[in-house]
Amino acid sequence: MASLADLRGAESITLLDERCGDVGPGFVDTEPLDMFEDGWSDLRLDPEMLNESLRFEIAAHWESVRPLPEFSGEFRIPSPMEIVSQGPMPSVDMLSTGFQRDFVSQMRYFDNAYESSRGFMTFLRMDPGTSPLEVWFSDLVGTGADPYPPGYVRLDLTFTEYVETLLLTKGLYGWQYLFADVSFRDPALEHLADGLRDGLNAFPDLFPGPDYTPLLDRLEARR
Repeated sequence: MASLADLRGAESITLLDERCGDVGPGFVDTEPLDMFEDGWSDLRLDPEMLNESLRFEIAAHWESVRPLPEFSGEFRIPSPMEIVSQGPMPSVDMLSTGFQRDFVSQMRYFDNAYESSRGFMTFLRMDPGTSPLEVWFSDLVGTGADPYPPGYVRLDLTFTEYVETLLLTKGLYGWQYLFADVSFRDPALEHLADGLRDGLNAFPDLFPGPDYTPLLDRLEARR
């Protein structure tokens, strides 16, 4: 809610769309997880997720306006119940190897480009016996490496850390790559660097209080 209020109140930001759903069950109310998927009897959510206060869908799509340089952002965090009740993505059967099919069948998205045509998605890998659960980002097919499907990169974040950083960055396009083992000199990613730098440099004036220096340091470390 505070993140949406920040976007509404920021000068030189146009809020193109926003959503805030009804309060519903939290992650703690979704266990045991095998009622959603066979084979999840040994799956455990991260302990921090069970204490997660977010119990509703929240989403926003926004862009800067002059005199700021051009940058923009988007996010949609579904409700906990929507996250755990998803089935495997329909595209899983189109993948070329058994490993890739098994890998993608474990993915449940919890952030995506819900309004624009950018197509990015962030996933929890629902892998029994793994703690904390892995967070994976899928956007540009030129990223990633075998044996994983093209475009998938693992993020050095837990679910809770992802949500906290998402609300800090307001979904600034490309922020997820700041937590991946990538280089913005990669031709697949270099177009994102300017928007990230411009946005992070503008944020202290737009959203006073938080320290954005660690994010700028991560950007510079990947250039």
